[in-house]
Amino acid sequence: MPHQPEFFPEAAPPQPATAPDNLALTALKFSPDQMSPAQKRFNTLLKQTETLAQKIDSTKTMADNHRSVCASTLTPLEKEREAAIGQMVRWLDQRLQGKGLSARQKDIAREILCHLAAVLAADGDDDMQALHDAHSDLSLDALEKTEIAQMQDLMEDVFGHQLGDDDTPFDSLDDLIRANMAKLQEQAQTRQDAKAQQKGKRKKTAAQLKTEAQAQDADGALRTIYRQLVSALHPDREPDPAEQARKTALMKDANTAYERRDLLALLHLQMQAELVDAEHIAGMAKSKLTALTALLKERVAVLQRELYQIETQVRAEFGMSRYAPVSAVTLKRQMLESERSLRGEIALMQHDLQLVQDDTRFKRWLKQQKAAQEDFDPLDFF
Repeated sequence: MPHQPEFFPEAAPPQPATAPDNLALTALKFSPDQMSPAQKRFNTLLKQTETLAQKIDSTKTMADNHRSVCASTLTPLEKEREAAIGQMVRWLDQRLQGKGLSARQKDIAREILCHLAAVLAADGDDDMQALHDAHSDLSLDALEKTEIAQMQDLMEDVFGHQLGDDDTPFDSLDDLIRANMAKLQEQAQTRQDAKAQQKGKRKKTAAQLKTEAQAQDADGALRTIYRQLVSALHPDREPDPAEQARKTALMKDANTAYERRDLLALLHLQMQAELVDAEHIAGMAKSKLTALTALLKERVAVLQRELYQIETQVRAEFGMSRYAPVSAVTLKRQMLESERSLRGEIALMQHDLQLVQDDTRFKRWLKQQKAAQEDFDPLDFF
């Protein structure tokens, strides 16, 4: 399995709980008896919020657990494969210093050596990079610069904009990709601003005015809850050190929840601070139904995007298909496939290491490797 950076690093600061508080959810829900369509919609959004938050938490937990299993199962195999590759690179290096190979055989052996050494050098093996550079016309650094320049030309041709400064090349592909994304975002923002400016010149419809009024009501409701929390939790007004620490933590959570426009988190904090009870929250749901519905609709959209991003990252990290469902079953299946593939690569490399010890077989092996490379067609994988 190719190495991918972890997207839930252990050193990352703890994030606010995603799952909404059950007490706040229960208090907000309308009784199923004689509900209006608006109240049914509100209850549906509450349920969606709860389901999405639980799905996000369970996916993170599942990925953490699977990462641990992969580390114990695949990491030893990856190290064994790397050791076999390194052994083959060093053997080819020694054999190329000897006699008995034709110019063509030496070229094939160097090509194989450079390819295998580059694989390990990409993971930070300086010795492998040195061996690659000793047998290649171009160093890995020079090859990377050429690749970056070619990719830059391709991106500029496809997207129709210039990236960076001609006199200062990009240091890495990551820098190039980030520059391209920034340029695309800048162009998108320009189009959005122009569209908003054009839209602002038109007379607003009744539906637009209604939407704006609902948004203002939602902002007002959120701001009211937040101000009540700030007033009650401000740590500078608390003389007791223990209580001051508690309020400092709650205040930090309140700031984060307000920035995220997380209604349920703010209501949960109100209940923790004993500023409101379930009856008060239920009354708020009735009196500010439209505003709270707008906030919940917005929160559902945020959670849907967050879940999509997390699942996309999980697929990338564990080498899954782009559209594969993310579940314990699919993750385990992917790991078993990776394990089987690694064991196959190790067995083949060990077989080749034994085979090349005989010079006659080694020369035949070189010929077979070259033929296999020439017959390779990337389209066979699609």
